[in-house]
Amino acid sequence: MLLASKPCVVITRPQAQAETWAADLQTLGFACRRLPLLELRAVQDEAQQRAIKNKILDFDLYQKVIFVSQNAVDYGMAWLEDYWPQLPIGIDYFAVGATTAKKLANHGIAVTDLAISESGGMTSEDLLCAPQLQDVQGDKILIFRGLGGRGHLAETLRERGAWVDYCELYERLIPSEAQGQLQQLLAEVIGNEPAGTGVKERFILALHSGESLQNLLRLTANLGENLHSPAQKTAQANALAQLQTLPLLVPSARVAETARTAGFKHLITAENATDHAMTAALLNYTGNQ
Repeated sequence: MLLASKPCVVITRPQAQAETWAADLQTLGFACRRLPLLELRAVQDEAQQRAIKNKILDFDLYQKVIFVSQNAVDYGMAWLEDYWPQLPIGIDYFAVGATTAKKLANHGIAVTDLAISESGGMTSEDLLCAPQLQDVQGDKILIFRGLGGRGHLAETLRERGAWVDYCELYERLIPSEAQGQLQQLLAEVIGNEPAGTGVKERFILALHSGESLQNLLRLTANLGENLHSPAQKTAQANALAQLQTLPLLVPSARVAETARTAGFKHLITAENATDHAMTAALLNYTGNQ
């Protein structure tokens, strides 16, 4: 059986965000497959919506505002543009990552500071190194994010003396079709080639966030729930073991460590979650194969 010349990249980003990167990878000769592990939806609960509205109405009371992602910009600006046709003056804006900063620029907002580590990282930890976020004693800071995000950014700013509020705009869900798509991928991983081709596909799983990794782990844990016979359970365990042997492309050392703890053996760590950085890491890996 022949091996495909280049691996197939399994893209797990939300569908709308996957298309541009998939087109770029296909130009470079990679096959691509969609397995969205994350779906975003504006918060539906009335109490949560009221909480957002209250933060938006009090927007001019904050000295600093942080957007943690492109999605935070999309959802946050939709609210702000409804209530603040002209944004209040005197607010410093910050973004986690250059792509988030670019999204803000599209709305006419320039970030005050964008910290990038020497290795090119653009995480919350890197943003906390920004000079303008060191002396924040007494500052009121608003963080735009999704429900239940990481708490490290706010915790650290509070330790520095700031008053920090969240404006939680959207929730993250596992797409309903993801379970079936993962089962199909596992069937191919354990040895099935596309019908009649005689070519065995090689796969690389690309995860742009720790949230996507956690959803992958939840889905794999669910796969065995309806299996009863010892033979079925053994086959499922073998498939999951094969999945853990796939190269995993991740956006940071933190996500890589979580994946390693979960049993994944071959990790490709990009400098950050931008398409450029993820592609660079992928090309470096495949060029050395």
